[in-house]
Amino acid sequence: MGDGLTFDKDEQFFKKRNGVSMSGTLDGLQVGESAEIIDISSDCTRAGRMSTLGFIPGRRVTVTRLAPLGDPISVEIDGQEISLRRAEASLITVK
Repeated sequence: MGDGLTFDKDEQFFKKRNGVSMSGTLDGLQVGESAEIIDISSDCTRAGRMSTLGFIPGRRVTVTRLAPLGDPISVEIDGQEISLRRAEASLITVK
């Protein structure tokens, strides 16, 4: 691509050549990566529960663990560790 953008291996995040991620979904982050929550999809039937747990736009989230088969994933948000199904994490837009 001539615009200076590349896809990472999972094609979940656009990255500039300097490595700064632009946007993607929570399930595209690797262990140890952090991002800011931008939005929770309106397709998420548990959006109210997610906000109660702290998944609110503007908050930072860090992936702490992946299960051996990749599902669920554990994340840290506001000092608490929460496990999510990949399907739920895919509905959370981050940058």
